[in-house]
Amino acid sequence: MDVPFRIRYRHLPPGERLISFELALYAAVGVLLAVAATFILVGTVSGIVHALMNGGGAVDAGVIVLDRILLALIVAELAYTLRFVVRTHEIAVEPFLYIGLIAVVRRILIVTAQLERGPHVGSAATNILLELGVLGLLVPSLAIAVHLVKRPRPEPLATA
Repeated sequence: MDVPFRIRYRHLPPGERLISFELALYAAVGVLLAVAATFILVGTVSGIVHALMNGGGAVDAGVIVLDRILLALIVAELAYTLRFVVRTHEIAVEPFLYIGLIAVVRRILIVTAQLERGPHVGSAATNILLELGVLGLLVPSLAIAVHLVKRPRPEPLATA
């Protein structure tokens, strides 16, 4: 005779319950990432239509597409990281560095588009240029971090 799930779950040790909760949480996050990706794709089409209907040029539509593509890549990288964590039970640093790199490039794109839209004077121009400078320093920093993480570690010397 098959025992109902509720009774079987109640008799699990606390560690097994925690693992079940963890897997359920990962599944919920995966579903939410899929919903976010769907919203991004629908929002991309809506943004393109809105930009073209309101007299925005091809540049505005292109910026929207590139922005949303980079946002979709961030969600895809998060989904990959989630899948990797569930499969190996390890959290790797490298996917988060890629997410940071994509986010920085996305922000550079947005700030550059803001700069192109109109003349900025005074502190507004200073703030935009300062942000671009900081973002420009973040790109090589994250790229170096990715390189250092991917680099094979030397084998320890065996002692006799």
